Amino acid sequence: MKIKFILLKLTGLIILTVILFPVMAKAYEIQDLTNVEAKGDFVLGPGKTEFFLEPGQKEKIDLLVTNRLGKTMDFEIDIEDFKGSQDPNESTVLLGKEKGPYSLRNYLYPEITKFTLEHGQRMVLPVEIFLPIDAEPGGLYGSVLISTNPPKEELESEKQAAKGQMRLISRLGCLFFIRVKGDVLEEGFFKELRLGKSKEEKKFYEKGPISFVSIFRNEGNVHLNPYGKIEITNLLGRKIDEVEIKPFFVMPYSERLSEIKWNREFLFGRYKALATLNRGYGEELVDQKSVVFWVLPWKIILAVLALIFLIVFFVRWLFGKFEIKRKEPSESKES
Repeated sequence: MKIKFILLKLTGLIILTVILFPVMAKAYEIQDLTNVEAKGDFVLGPGKTEFFLEPGQKEKIDLLVTNRLGKTMDFEIDIEDFKGSQDPNESTVLLGKEKGPYSLRNYLYPEITKFTLEHGQRMVLPVEIFLPIDAEPGGLYGSVLISTNPPKEELESEKQAAKGQMRLISRLGCLFFIRVKGDVLEEGFFKELRLGKSKEEKKFYEKGPISFVSIFRNEGNVHLNPYGKIEITNLLGRKIDEVEIKPFFVMPYSERLSEIKWNREFLFGRYKALATLNRGYGEELVDQKSVVFWVLPWKIILAVLALIFLIVFFVRWLFGKFEIKRKEPSESKES
């Protein structure tokens, strides 16, 4: 009886494995979309994802890859770490095969690493994040990169048609920001507010829109998402407008800039911009910076001055051309 029971149990397990394995192995899905315009590219979404996880915790997200290339294309998947930069203009640096200071690449598991899509098809690609039980508190950062790879027959014809030329490979990525719960170091500050991206600050403008740049420095071991606003006042100190500084991520031990545009064209005079930036890790931790600038539409001013000069010149010429005589009282009596 015991042997029969064991055999029955094993048979049941085998049947369940046969039934469930194909489903588990094919968790990804290829969808046929309608009315997809051929734009010569492909689309990946989301471009960024963020999770707060415990050590040993598992999470999953579906990436969507849509082929808009107008032809069938092979795609390949790579996993790379990334880090921040000391150059504020560079938000992230992909590290290729190099392991990052806050490496996530060994904890990212895409369902498959290669697939083919016809034009108008979309891949639903599950990616699993699985943290080890001994993961230390702080930030972990990695990316899933999708690149195009033409089918073999097309690649051969390309080689024959364009010998000696470089083949361009399109690549898009989804950035993963994982914060392991626990004691972390959150520290940063609003370093600078300036007008435009150029280091040679421009104080005079002919017209709007006006571009502001905020630079934030992160000194902690997790990424931060600072945000805030810019208030603009005129020469009399009266607030005339307010612009939002949308949240932007800043990697650990790095700097990043955020460009904000004030979309006003018709401006004249002296203005002051006061930026208030929340550091992203405490409601009361805010920094303020200000800049002063002038908007002088000199072309319009010159045109107005030229017009005034012409009017004055014409009036003087008119009075000089025609002499206006005044009637004397005696002349009126005689008549």
